[in-house]
Amino acid sequence: MFPGSPARLRACLHLASVLPLAQPGVVLGVWLRGCKRPSALRCQGPAGSRHLLVADDLGYLLCRCTEVVVRDGDQPSRISAAVLVGWRVLEIVLAAPYLPAPEQLRALFPTARVRSGVVALPIGLGSAEEALAVCAVERLPVSATRIAYLAGQR
Repeated sequence: MFPGSPARLRACLHLASVLPLAQPGVVLGVWLRGCKRPSALRCQGPAGSRHLLVADDLGYLLCRCTEVVVRDGDQPSRISAAVLVGWRVLEIVLAAPYLPAPEQLRALFPTARVRSGVVALPIGLGSAEEALAVCAVERLPVSATRIAYLAGQR
């Protein structure tokens, strides 16, 4: 499962194919590419009412749903929000011609993975700003950052 990171569902996916993954009475997050704004959908069926919260922002869904549907290869897959949070990392690209020694980076970020100028720091629901403040205090030039979800980081 998840050879890389989980991904957004493709915009061409019919939401009806996600309904069987939803449990009655529980709001299921749906991470959908191209969703302009979050939308709450309720579908009534013979097995009961199904609630979907559809958004392009995974962080938004993680704060509001206990489970989220993401794309695993070509298939929608329901994953616990707690598991997805555990996979959340901040990737910091350092902008220095001479990078700090790996020991210095490990001292600053003990849980980080460091490879070729990129520091991947597991943050869960923690703040990216805290890690970037450490970089500023230590005068580590940062050229780019992004939040990624790397399966198996827990």
